[in-house]
Amino acid sequence: MYDYDDYDSLDERESISEYLTPREVMDLLYIGKNTLYGLLNSGELKGFRVGRQWRITKGALQEYADRRAVFLNSI
Repeated sequence: MYDYDDYDSLDERESISEYLTPREVMDLLYIGKNTLYGLLNSGELKGFRVGRQWRITKGALQEYADRRAVFLNSI
């Protein structure tokens, strides 16, 4: 769906919404559905539900990525 290898070069037409769908997050993190919902249900990745659908903010995704980067650098 999206290719964010060069995140800074996104133009106006491809701007990311403040709220990401599970599919967008799976594509960005290269993870599967079970992994994503496991992260959301455990609270490791913060998200919220709108009816039956999950949404994840860009800020929550960035916090998760920052925590993972610190963890991986400490190994």
